[in-house]
Amino acid sequence: MKTNEILVLDDQRLPRHIRAFIEAMEQLDMQFTSASLENIYQSDRDMEMAIARAMQVCRNIGLPLERHFRRRYLANESLHTLETDWRMSKVAYCLTLINGNPDNPMVGRIQWELLKRMV
Repeated sequence: MKTNEILVLDDQRLPRHIRAFIEAMEQLDMQFTSASLENIYQSDRDMEMAIARAMQVCRNIGLPLERHFRRRYLANESLHTLETDWRMSKVAYCLTLINGNPDNPMVGRIQWELLKRMV
């Protein structure tokens, strides 16, 4: 007698075109970039710290990082360098905005606006 088996896709090697399709679908939710935050954060270090804090929040509440953050590299041809940028989901973008350095007046204003909407 044949038993029913449950197929677990994570345990199998998916064909390349299926993996590409899944990745493309995940990227549809990543409409925001860290480059768009340059006018809010005073330095790259401040922005990276806010992203790191947002990632930690995701880890702590069980959100998969790969669904909310994706690092990408942008070539600067005039300087012959690669720059790091992040693609983010709306959740990741908002978490990055509110988890910036509290000494930054823009971060404080964003936190205040969020609080006003909640209360």
